[in-house]
Amino acid sequence: MPLTQKDDRIDVRVKNTQKNFLIYAATLCHKKLSAFVLDSALKEAEELASKNVHFKLPDKQWKAFCDALDKPAREIPKLKKLFKEPNIFHER
Repeated sequence: MPLTQKDDRIDVRVKNTQKNFLIYAATLCHKKLSAFVLDSALKEAEELASKNVHFKLPDKQWKAFCDALDKPAREIPKLKKLFKEPNIFHER
């Protein structure tokens, strides 16, 4: 398996007891300390991010939400005019 060079570094200051505990946990997973810390941090980040992506609503509110999404878009003249004007994405 080829090794890939990593671009960035994260430094963390910890107490000696904390580091020893992390080393112990990493050995239980048969991982190096840095791999264990990175894997654990990414797992936590994924869980936190997913809470901001998925949401639940009671049935009545979910139906109202879906009905609102299914309605045709209403025309907003000022917005229509804005999109007709040249912008940074148009060639000059």
